[in-house]
Amino acid sequence: MINNQISNKKHITKKGYKNKKIIILVDESGTLPDPKDRVVIIAAVGIELPKKLREIFKKVREKLGEKGKNITEIKFYRTGERTKRLFLKELIQQDISLFILVVKKGNQKIADNPENFALLCGLLLKETQTFYKNRIKEIIFDRHFFRKHDQKLFNTYLKQIIDLKIDIKHLDSQQNPEINAADMVAGSVLWKMTNKNREFYLLIKDSIISEKIIGWKEAKRKFLQKKGSLNRRKRPSKRGLNKDYQKKKKLSRN
Repeated sequence: MINNQISNKKHITKKGYKNKKIIILVDESGTLPDPKDRVVIIAAVGIELPKKLREIFKKVREKLGEKGKNITEIKFYRTGERTKRLFLKELIQQDISLFILVVKKGNQKIADNPENFALLCGLLLKETQTFYKNRIKEIIFDRHFFRKHDQKLFNTYLKQIIDLKIDIKHLDSQQNPEINAADMVAGSVLWKMTNKNREFYLLIKDSIISEKIIGWKEAKRKFLQKKGSLNRRKRPSKRGLNKDYQKKKKLSRN
C-alpha cells in the first residue's frame, strides 16, 4: 500500500475548529464489475455546512449563463471542462477536507455487492475517523444501492469494519446536489490516475488530507482479517466452554 498523507495547516489553525461537527459526503468513480476500469476511486469530502456546497452549484449555474439553466446536477462525467474548472475552483475555497482511496484492480471483474463496496468505503472512512476523531456527525453516500435491503446490508458491514455509531444516509444526488462534490473529487483523481488529465487533480491537491493506493487483493485480505477477528470475539473461548461443561457435569452428579 502507498500512503500519501498531506498536512494542511488551514485545518489545524482555524479558531474553534476542533469543536465543529462534520458531515462526510462519499462517492466513487469507476466500477468494480467492469474489467475495463483498472482503478476505482472512492472519495470523501468533510465539511461542517453542506449547504455551502449547494451554493456552489447555484453559483456555477449562474456563471454558465443560459447554458447553466438546463443543468440539473453537476457530475464529473456529464459536464464540460469549463464547468469542472468552475466547480472545483469554488470547492477549494470552502473549509473542506478531502480523503481519497485508489483501488487498483487490474482487469478483474469484481462483484458490486454491499460487502465489497463496504470494505472499500470502510478503508477510506478510517482515515476520516483518524483525522476528525469524534467530530463526525453523519456520513452521506450518493445512493449506490437502490434496494433498501442492500443499503441496510451495506450499513451493517460498514459498521462492523469501522465500528460506527453515527447516522448513515443514502441520498439521491439530484435532490441533494451537495453530494456531487464527492463525485467531482473522485472523477478528478480518476482522470489523473488514468493519465487523461491532471489539471483537475492539481486544483484540489492542497485540500487532500489522505490519499491511499491499495490493490484489490490486499483490500480484501484486510477485510477478511477484520471479519475473522470479529468472529473470534463472538466465539466463546475453550476455557469458558470447559467451565460450562464442568458446571453441568457437577449438577448432573447432584
